[in-house]
Amino acid sequence: MSGSEQLPPPRTNPFSPMAVALIIDDDSDAADVTVATDASRQAVSHLDAYLSAPPGTGSVVAVLGDYGTGKTHLAVRLVRHARKALDDPSRAMYLEATAESFVELYRRFMRRLGREGVRAHVSDYYADIVAESLESTGLTADTLEWLGTRGLEPREVVERLGLMESALLRKVQDTLRQITNNKDFGTALTLLLRPGFEHPVWSWLLGGAPDQVLVERGITTPIDTEVAALEAMGVFALLFGGRQRRFVLAVDELDKIFRADSRPQAGTMAAFQTMLEVFAKAGACLVLCGLPEFRSVLSPAVRQRIPYTVTMSGLGHAQVREFVLRAQQAATGVAALAPFTPETVRYLRDVAGGNTRNVVRLCHRVFRLVDDRARDTGDPGVTATDEMVRQAARDLFGSLSADDLDGVVRRLLDANGWEYRRLHLLGPGEESMADYWVTFPERAGGCAVLITGSLLDNADLAAVMRRVSAVREAESDAEVVLLVNGALTDGVAIQLREPLGGEPLVYAERTFADDFKAVVGASGRRLADDAPRDPLAALRQRMDQLSRQQSSIYGFIEQLAEHVDGVRTSADRQFGAIGRQLSLLIGSAPARAAADHRLPGEVERLFRDALDALEGLVQVDMMLDEAFDFAPAPTQEAVHRRLRTPEFTDAAAKAILIQKTVLAFRGAIAEWYRGDGEAEEAEDRLEELCRIYDDIVEFLPLFDLDPLFGLPPWSGRAGGLVADVGQPARRNRVHEALRNLSPRVRRAVLSSSHTA
Repeated sequence: MSGSEQLPPPRTNPFSPMAVALIIDDDSDAADVTVATDASRQAVSHLDAYLSAPPGTGSVVAVLGDYGTGKTHLAVRLVRHARKALDDPSRAMYLEATAESFVELYRRFMRRLGREGVRAHVSDYYADIVAESLESTGLTADTLEWLGTRGLEPREVVERLGLMESALLRKVQDTLRQITNNKDFGTALTLLLRPGFEHPVWSWLLGGAPDQVLVERGITTPIDTEVAALEAMGVFALLFGGRQRRFVLAVDELDKIFRADSRPQAGTMAAFQTMLEVFAKAGACLVLCGLPEFRSVLSPAVRQRIPYTVTMSGLGHAQVREFVLRAQQAATGVAALAPFTPETVRYLRDVAGGNTRNVVRLCHRVFRLVDDRARDTGDPGVTATDEMVRQAARDLFGSLSADDLDGVVRRLLDANGWEYRRLHLLGPGEESMADYWVTFPERAGGCAVLITGSLLDNADLAAVMRRVSAVREAESDAEVVLLVNGALTDGVAIQLREPLGGEPLVYAERTFADDFKAVVGASGRRLADDAPRDPLAALRQRMDQLSRQQSSIYGFIEQLAEHVDGVRTSADRQFGAIGRQLSLLIGSAPARAAADHRLPGEVERLFRDALDALEGLVQVDMMLDEAFDFAPAPTQEAVHRRLRTPEFTDAAAKAILIQKTVLAFRGAIAEWYRGDGEAEEAEDRLEELCRIYDDIVEFLPLFDLDPLFGLPPWSGRAGGLVADVGQPARRNRVHEALRNLSPRVRRAVLSSSHTA
């Protein structure tokens, strides 16, 4: 038996590799590890004030924060908190917005309410009206109590006592019209109480065209516009918040809708304002979660309808330490800091910048590195080190590829009309090369944009300081902008402030365009006005610039050659771990056969989107089929060109592994649906399948696929290539389909199981 086979299995990692909030559809205690922050305490305080206020008092709370700061976690926590306080858990709901529209948000809202849920609330009004009509009849108190506690359905009481159903339903309709202030909804909701009308009413409520039976009753307009959808959500707030009851709705990622329509139409904004007013009037609590700029898009009148704003912030050192203790206690029952140390916890927090998601992901990766080191050395007492934190950060925070960042910067420079040179050598040494040398009319000198990877320790700091010093020596009047494509620790940032004359610029997709424009523009304004120049001096300066540019080209070619030589790295160990996890995920032959079993709609869509996106990216099958189909010479040469490129073969291999992993995950989920057993055991099994998938794809980060996005799609016999339809579009499609796949699958599976 080999030594590796005698090693103990890896420990269960108590930290989530994806670091996304666990969204559940019940009020159980199953939840992510929670650490109290000022923002969470403030949000819970606002919710408690609403829950303890007199019935009929509404509230609107905005929860704003950057990516990964815990907005979703807090929204789910608020909903769970409300469910425990309310007599009916269905009156607290979490809803995730998408980038489509308010129409799609409304449809999601209705699907979460469910036809039976809506009907149950309408039936409550019916029961009240039946009880009122019976109070003067001398019936026993037991009958009225059964109605009040819903021990008997109002329809059963009406049938047994021979009451006039049509007259009572007219009262229900009048009541609903008064409550909702909408004739169509008053009519449609009342029809839900009558047999044979459920399907056409529910279809209309989901946005479909009204059926003939509804048209005959005056309902002629579908709910298919932004204004109609927002009005409809307000109607249900009135329905659920009526009868002095409370209703809590948390809408997450609402900024997606406003970002998709950066200039909302006046009618949409007015309808959104009306919805906020209706929620408050109905005595409901609306929690709106989004990025910080979401609030700035709203009109002043809408912002005035949001009385409370909670701003998310990063975790402090003590909070990260508390999180590590709680996470390990939840996993093992022991609140231990090991294998972390107080020093590595502080350093980890600094590397992550306090961002909650990055903290969790770093904890997961560092824990795995410690476990691997313990298995390699046979020493169970291995502890985390700063070097492990740096290694984890470089693995996780790959940010954009060099080509992608180059494209982003070029587009911004072109859009602002700035003159620039790429890879411009300012002095005799290679370290004086600026990634971009930006010049401004009527200004002397220029702005050197230096791009670097993650800056985590003194070695990184020393390397970038050498570049800054070389630029200053070559061009004493130059402005320097340092662009960090990765992570930046607080300690390094502090030491860079003085030599740079400001903060380094860390790439963040959401804010980079505005930040880069502001920083480079300010640099141009600080440059001294250029004095009139002698034409011959200007010509000599231009010749010098051309000479330096030629030198920089040679230097770049040498760097590129070194990069190509070093791009091949050993991944045997990672692939071995992937293989072991895949065997666990795939399991037995029946599980593999179950891959042909069609899954419920939303679950199937998630897997299909992921597989289609990967197939459209790699296209290896198409390429090889063409090669063996007596393809002409240009096609064969196109195949050879790709296979000769190490970046392509490495990225394609990882893409195929991801594809196989998704297929295995789908097969395991299909087998899960066929399984028997207790619901709790089934959920545990589902959780384990999602964990196995996450553990596999942790070795295959999406930024490793970047070389594939830079290649045009394969077209086979058309010379092997076609016009590029858009690299950003292909990247967005792959990332949207694969990012956080397992929690989305888990959510869809549980939702389909609960509605089955």
